[in-house]
Amino acid sequence: MKKNHFELASRLVAEIEVFGDLPIAEFGIRTNWLSGMQNHGIPFVPTYWSGRRDPRKKMRLVRATQQLVELGRLERLTRSRRDRTSHVIPKAEFLVDTVKELSNQVHLPAFFDGLRKTVWGYDMIAEIHRRLESTNVQQSESIENTR
Repeated sequence: MKKNHFELASRLVAEIEVFGDLPIAEFGIRTNWLSGMQNHGIPFVPTYWSGRRDPRKKMRLVRATQQLVELGRLERLTRSRRDRTSHVIPKAEFLVDTVKELSNQVHLPAFFDGLRKTVWGYDMIAEIHRRLESTNVQQSESIENTR
């Protein structure tokens, strides 16, 4: 995975993890981020992800998003009457590749809880879980074979 693609992908996985850790039922007021995350996809906030003061990094994330959409690894949702990206939905394969690269940096229970709480990610859980388990089994077998 290219560096810029991985940087964006790791931000998306982090957003899913944070969403998984939130006790949504306790929020009395629905924020745009909460409802967007739950119903539409991951809110597209490259300014926030880039640290607000680095316009070059923001543009790298925007370009990486465009490239990943062209590669079919992300789905892009736009605001009405504009062509601005409002939310992105990563494909299951892209999330699997990202979680594999991030390895033990991902808190899988929070990640899966985050997907479980969404309309757009719920159906991906079984496929992602299956692919991650098959990778772990293959790695375990190769470790056993080297002993």
